[in-house]
Amino acid sequence: MSGDDAARAEGADHPRDLPDVPIRPAATVLLLRTTAAGLEVFVQTRASGMEFAPDVTVFPGGGVEPEDGDDLRITAARETHEECGVRVDPDDLVPLSRWVTPPGRPRRYDTMFYLAPLPAGQEAECVTTEAVAAGWQRPQAVIDAWLAGRNKLMAPTYSQLFQLLPFETVEDVLGWAAEAADLTPVAIVDGMTREERRFPGWAEYAAGATIY
Repeated sequence: MSGDDAARAEGADHPRDLPDVPIRPAATVLLLRTTAAGLEVFVQTRASGMEFAPDVTVFPGGGVEPEDGDDLRITAARETHEECGVRVDPDDLVPLSRWVTPPGRPRRYDTMFYLAPLPAGQEAECVTTEAVAAGWQRPQAVIDAWLAGRNKLMAPTYSQLFQLLPFETVEDVLGWAAEAADLTPVAIVDGMTREERRFPGWAEYAAGATIY
């Protein structure tokens, strides 16, 4: 492995040693639709100038704002509308997982990941300046692009995509998550070896491309 490849494999360009900052509640939405090709999820590529996760493929989402009233479902619905123009009903959101950003990052979040079906009659598009591209993709296609070095995936994003892989319809994944999703907070602490990380898809992520 070349020096450049080794640095990329360790995610060396991602800050890890900054002064600790407060943890902010946040919410992220996996917007889903069923097509003839199967289950698709809406993803976007963050702009290179972003302080947090530049150039990384993510789902719509963000931190809680005062107007949200500390309701993460309200945050999730608001961020989905602001970032991809879709109005989701907060009551339609199904929790999938919860992740806490490790220390040493420029921003830290305690993030709830939600699933949401694309509401009938609505279309999703990139309407935020925080992203430079967005669109619908099969979960496996996003992972394959990461394995080929064509995108960057943080561990939480990979894990959510990994959990979608067995499903072909929105109804199937929502039904499964409502009964079986694990909402135990996942915290990847700096200093852990790859073998010590535990989350859905951890082994596959550790064996893959860029590690964040």
